[in-house]
Amino acid sequence: MSTATNNSCAIEQIMSNVANNTCGIDFTSDQVILPVVYGFVFCIGLPTNFLALYGLYRLVKTENVLPVFVINLLLSDLLQISTLPFWMDYYRNIHVWNFGLGACSIIGCIFYISMFVSIFFLCCIALERYLAIVHPLWFRKYGKLRNTCLICVGLWVFVISVTSVAFKLGFEDAESSLCMEKYPSDRSFAVFQLVAMAITFPLPLCFLVFLYRGIQKNITKVISVPDEEKKRIVGLLSLIIIIFILVFGPFHLMCYVNYMGVLLFEDSCDYESRTFIYFQFAIGLLSLNSALDPIMYLFLRKDYRKVVINSFPHLQRLSIWSLRLAANQADSTSVQTAHTV
Repeated sequence: MSTATNNSCAIEQIMSNVANNTCGIDFTSDQVILPVVYGFVFCIGLPTNFLALYGLYRLVKTENVLPVFVINLLLSDLLQISTLPFWMDYYRNIHVWNFGLGACSIIGCIFYISMFVSIFFLCCIALERYLAIVHPLWFRKYGKLRNTCLICVGLWVFVISVTSVAFKLGFEDAESSLCMEKYPSDRSFAVFQLVAMAITFPLPLCFLVFLYRGIQKNITKVISVPDEEKKRIVGLLSLIIIIFILVFGPFHLMCYVNYMGVLLFEDSCDYESRTFIYFQFAIGLLSLNSALDPIMYLFLRKDYRKVVINSFPHLQRLSIWSLRLAANQADSTSVQTAHTV
């Protein structure tokens, strides 16, 4: 009896959603793809982020090094991952939020706060590498733990404040069945989003490219850094730029397309209904950042791999077994070659 009642309530909410949706958007178009993407990211991102954090903890313990920016980046990823089950339920139920308006505000803000703050931490990581190579004396003087912590706190406060303003502008008076969505979008919110997107994509991308070119230009002159470490630094910046473009690029592009249409057309409903599925797919791609960040930092640097393998005996035995297997294959190949000759 209770199951039938719950189903009836869910149907009523969906019908109310459709009735209040004056833009005629087909909310079923992302009912499958987004829960699948979020489920994949949750299953992959949760263990790999914890594994990366454990590796960083071991580095701090053994080498007395505190990679603050990387730790904050992974923590922001874990925050985003923690919201994914709620979004999976939301999209599976055709954009019907079942957890109350207060939870919507908290979960929605956490999702976007973690996304935007990760952009700034990626820039901070790249800047740290750049200063260490191009301006080593300045970096030794000012690259202190206290300064780094202050920067991290400032970034969290800034992003939280901006995201809270965005929520009040765009979603505070939205229908209760929707979460972090409103159709048609307010023009004031569209202006705010276009300004925010300019700050969170073109400027960071130009900044990252500038740092990459600066390191490429100066890294050959640095004698104190081994060649292998130089390759890892250049490779790290290359991966940051690639992931930044592939993950954040589609979302920001669709924001420009969507919100420019809101400003240009008097009746933006038809326009938003046509761009809806592309915009939602771009939102889904954002979560991939949480799965890619720990992989990038775990397997690019050899000291990370060494710490993780030493921390988990099973991985160490697997590595030894793989080396023995490769050696046996090499021996058998050499024997076959000798017989052929």
